[in-house]
Amino acid sequence: DIESFHNDGYIVYPGVFTDEAREKLIEEITQHEPVREYIDALDDPTDEIEAYFVRNWNERGPYGDRLIDDPFITALLQATIGNDYHFCHSAVNIAPRGIDVIEYHQDHHHWRHDNPVNIAERDKYYIQALYYPTGFVLGDRNLKVIPGSHRVAPTKEAIIERMLAGEFDAEVGRKLVEKRLALPPGSMVYINARIFHG
Repeated sequence: DIESFHNDGYIVYPGVFTDEAREKLIEEITQHEPVREYIDALDDPTDEIEAYFVRNWNERGPYGDRLIDDPFITALLQATIGNDYHFCHSAVNIAPRGIDVIEYHQDHHHWRHDNPVNIAERDKYYIQALYYPTGFVLGDRNLKVIPGSHRVAPTKEAIIERMLAGEFDAEVGRKLVEKRLALPPGSMVYINARIFHG
């Protein structure tokens, strides 16, 4: 698994939640008042539907808190980068089925920054654990990735169109192609957010 993380930039863990944990997490999220208001508004939309997104997600309950330092997650982090890591933030994102896709991007907060805070950190990892308690299918706002794109040098020339046209294949030692994922409820994606994804 860790080797595929380094090679591809992500690992998929389908259905990793127990049914109880998945249901309790959904209950915990949907009991938060702003989330309830958002979900209620979906029944009678007056405007174009947008995703619900909050960062930092500080209203976590006990199940949300467990997502951060669960033994499975800490073991993955230690196997990937050792014991020297820190938690940056958590977010919650609710996307109704059929909503517009997210454009390709990288989530590394030092990426392409004119004055990087920490170049050594930027050039290593920015890891995210993406949890999907309800899963997703193709046609939803499903996760799409370009495996291996985390190995492309961080220049302004590294844009999606050029990657998919094969201009960076030699640099990373593989053909860069888009992969669209579909995951069952209770899945997780462990991702190096330097990879281009959307």
